[in-house]
Amino acid sequence: MTETRNSMGPHDLGGESGGPVDPSDHGMVHWEKQANALLMVVARNRISTIDEMRRGREDIEKRDNAPDYFHRQTEALAGALVERGRLTWDALRARMAMIAGRFDVPIVALPSHDHDDDHDHAHDHDHDHTSYQEDDTGEPPHEHQLMSLAMQDLLEQQGLITAEEVRRMIESFDDDYPYRGARVVARAWVDPDYRTGLLQDARHAIEVEMGLDLEVQARIIALENTPAIHNVIVCTLCSCYPRFLLGHPPTWYKSRNYRSRVVHEPRTVLREFGTVLPDDVTVRVHDSNADMRYLVVPMRPAGTEGWSEAELEKIISRDSLVGVTLPKP
Repeated sequence: MTETRNSMGPHDLGGESGGPVDPSDHGMVHWEKQANALLMVVARNRISTIDEMRRGREDIEKRDNAPDYFHRQTEALAGALVERGRLTWDALRARMAMIAGRFDVPIVALPSHDHDDDHDHAHDHDHDHTSYQEDDTGEPPHEHQLMSLAMQDLLEQQGLITAEEVRRMIESFDDDYPYRGARVVARAWVDPDYRTGLLQDARHAIEVEMGLDLEVQARIIALENTPAIHNVIVCTLCSCYPRFLLGHPPTWYKSRNYRSRVVHEPRTVLREFGTVLPDDVTVRVHDSNADMRYLVVPMRPAGTEGWSEAELEKIISRDSLVGVTLPKP
């Protein structure tokens, strides 16, 4: 049994102990999608860089009261924009207060369903009560949601981004990006020449040969699984991930337990996803960063000979392209 462990940087979680990994993906609420889309648009328009934001996240993670993932990401983006001189903390706080006022709207009481013919019963409610309009979390907008909306407002005001860009980015993450990686691997499974090119220069194979724009992705490396080697991807600092091929990183990928444990006990973590590998297979764990992302090219399962690319795409899951599961016909 062989396991490979990469050396970790001073701010990384890799090697720390942790509990079991919950392999389910709990998805994202709308404000998190907006925050993620805003970050991607900012990076694509070169208003700030992923590396600058990552530095900010490192500093935030050192705090004893470090916030959770999207709160941390939002604070890091704000800090990077202030550092770049794109906005000031005073302007940001003022815009947050203004946006909070937009949500301060009255709740209109609905008629009661338990009255008989007394139509006045429905008017016994207190119409003077006001509250925040609820988001899909069921709660009023919190500080970090207001911060993300305020940053978007201020950048739009400066003509650096548009609301349409952010909206399109949200839609792409929902409707396009999650399916691109499967298309790339399906092509590699049926076209040996394309597979060779993908392993040699993944960005060229994806962008030039398949016409998929990787936008701000600096470098991407395709890792081939073989009968002797199994590859797994992690980002021990935050969640660096090939988003323009796989969509949003799943909840478990961002979790502290996955990030800390997969680098030193990958077989145990893989078993928690239901993936059991033979003892003679070498497990290689690859740590992503702001400049380099990875895509696992899993082995094509037996029994899929003669399948079309469209048929193959359906059995290639996001989790198999990260390396925690195996495709099954």
